[in-house]
Amino acid sequence: MGTSGQAEEIVTRDDVVILNRAVVARAAVMARLVGSGLIVLAAVAAAAWAWLVVRQQVTMDDESAFSGGFEDLSIGQRIDLFANILPYLVYAGLALGAGIGLRLLADYAQARTGGSLTGYEPGDTLPDPDPESDDYVPPPVPAD
Repeated sequence: MGTSGQAEEIVTRDDVVILNRAVVARAAVMARLVGSGLIVLAAVAAAAWAWLVVRQQVTMDDESAFSGGFEDLSIGQRIDLFANILPYLVYAGLALGAGIGLRLLADYAQARTGGSLTGYEPGDTLPDPDPESDDYVPPPVPAD
């Protein structure tokens, strides 16, 4: 007994394994959320890049028409305009890759800690594979 009058608990190897699994499972949930956020961010960034490409080309066409005497932009000038904002697309691709990587790592961690990636748990019954049947039940959605 300790000085406070309560019995001390000794942490066993099994306790450490259980606690480690819980910590990894919680980290996997966070990684899954951050990965999903990065994928959404990448999609928004790619759409913004496409918008910038179109707006820049249209704006330069309008300026050459209003500037008095300038010819239409040459293909080389258009490529230069395009190349100036190409890094935005590269950054979107990097965010997409990081997001997918985090999602894969989270799924791997979830599977290694004994969690289900599909939402099925031991003892669940599989639904009828024919979606046209009256008793078809879609698979459960995994809880995060």
